[in-house]
Amino acid sequence: MEPVEIGNGKRARLPEFIHVGPPRTGTTWLHEALAGHVALPAQKETLFFEYRYDLGLKWYTDFFKDSAPDLHCGEIGPSYFANAVARERIQRDIPNCKIICTMRDPATRLYSQYRFLRRGRRSAQRSLDFTGYWRSLVHWGSDLCGYATQLRRWQDAFGDDRVLVLFYEDLMSNPQGYLNQVCDFVGAPRVALGKSPVEDVKVLSVWSGARRNSISKLGANSIHWLAQHGAASLIRRSKQTQIGRRMRGLFVEDYEPLSQTSADEIRHMMLPETIELEKMTGRDLSNWKPRSAREEKPVTKDSGSPSLVS
Repeated sequence: MEPVEIGNGKRARLPEFIHVGPPRTGTTWLHEALAGHVALPAQKETLFFEYRYDLGLKWYTDFFKDSAPDLHCGEIGPSYFANAVARERIQRDIPNCKIICTMRDPATRLYSQYRFLRRGRRSAQRSLDFTGYWRSLVHWGSDLCGYATQLRRWQDAFGDDRVLVLFYEDLMSNPQGYLNQVCDFVGAPRVALGKSPVEDVKVLSVWSGARRNSISKLGANSIHWLAQHGAASLIRRSKQTQIGRRMRGLFVEDYEPLSQTSADEIRHMMLPETIELEKMTGRDLSNWKPRSAREEKPVTKDSGSPSLVS
């Protein structure tokens, strides 16, 4: 992309592409896979178009000032997807920007987001169960990132040919093919995962979860063994200390798994969006639907019926 004016007669580079999310769709993996092959901010999410816009373009373009001129510039900003203000700012400042979106089953995406928040340090989030979490989003008016509605807004802003729609399931099943689509879309040379630090692992967050689950099981078994061998009172007292709570948060994921009931409720609520996304992309998304709707015939690509999420 040609340099742009940033004030005082100075010109600087802006991203040629932005992965706008939504969150929990493998964006950390993509950032790591592309690093060194395209120019990316060292900080994965600058949040510039969302919360830091007042800092000015000069602040933002400094992230790319030392990038090699032959590398394509980009950013991974998963929180931009459902943010109208961020979309309008990107459209105004980088009208020719290419946009990438990765879609994921709304139930598993929300559950992944819930787990991410539970690992945080804010006690209110750590004590909230998953049902309470996602229902609170509905209560406060969140559209849960209505995929079809938000996707159409990005397409209207940048044009269908400048918006790449990907699916998280493809990243899981064929990470090389997924990455090839990204590279081809942005015009960058393809990256061979066999020579990449993320080659052995499909998605960093999945690896972290698997590793964490293994540690959790080891930790839980160790705690059980200690309790059976005279340390039960010590364990009870340790739970009340700060270090005990930290260790429990590291070793024991003491929150419920995604239940079929919760998954079906979320998928039912998002069903109009899922059906519309099927029409827009021609993709069979039967697995994103509640069990009661999975026997229906998949829809074909058509931009006809409106989405129910605004």
